[in-house]
Amino acid sequence: MNSTYLAKELESEAWIDFQDCDPFGHLNNARYLNYFMRARTEQLKASYGFDLYEHTAKTGNGWVVGETHLAYLLPAKFNETVKIKTRLLHYDSFRLVPEAFMLSQDGKRVHALGWIEFIYVNSAKGRPVKYDEALQSLFSAITTQQPWGGQNFSARVKELKNLNRSANQTIHSAAVAP
Repeated sequence: MNSTYLAKELESEAWIDFQDCDPFGHLNNARYLNYFMRARTEQLKASYGFDLYEHTAKTGNGWVVGETHLAYLLPAKFNETVKIKTRLLHYDSFRLVPEAFMLSQDGKRVHALGWIEFIYVNSAKGRPVKYDEALQSLFSAITTQQPWGGQNFSARVKELKNLNRSANQTIHSAAVAP
C-alpha cells in the first residue's frame, strides 16, 4: 500500500433502520456509536484494504474502546439516508482517536459527532502494546490536522452547531425568497 496518496477523510452512506429508532422515529442515541463504528470499519477496508478483524486474527492485537465523546446535534430519522464521514485526529504509540460525524444526505446538516479513543491491546495479555512500523506509517499518512487542534471536543461541537445554524439560515432564506 502506497501511503503517500491515501485519503484522509473517508465517507460512506447508511440508511436509518426502523429497529434502531425510538418511538419518535429518531435514531436512538445509543445506536449512533454503532453506525459510526460500522462505517469506519467498512471504510478502512474499502479505502485502505485494512481489515480490522483479519489484523486481529493475524497478530493477536486489536483495538478496544477506552473513551467516547458523542454529541447529538439534530436527530437522524427513520428511513433517512445519511452520510458518515470519518478521519483520524490523533494517534500515539498505542492509542488512536478517529472522528466520525453523521450528516444529512445533502451534506448540509450535521446530525451527530463522535470521537472514540481506541487502545491497541494484545488479546492474550489484555495489555496495551505499541504499534509496529507499518501501522505507524499508515497512521502518519492519514492523520488530519485541524484548526481547532483536534484536542477540544467542545470546540468542535460548537463549530458544527454553527454550521447547522448557517445551513438553517440558508434554507430558511431560500424558503421565504420570492
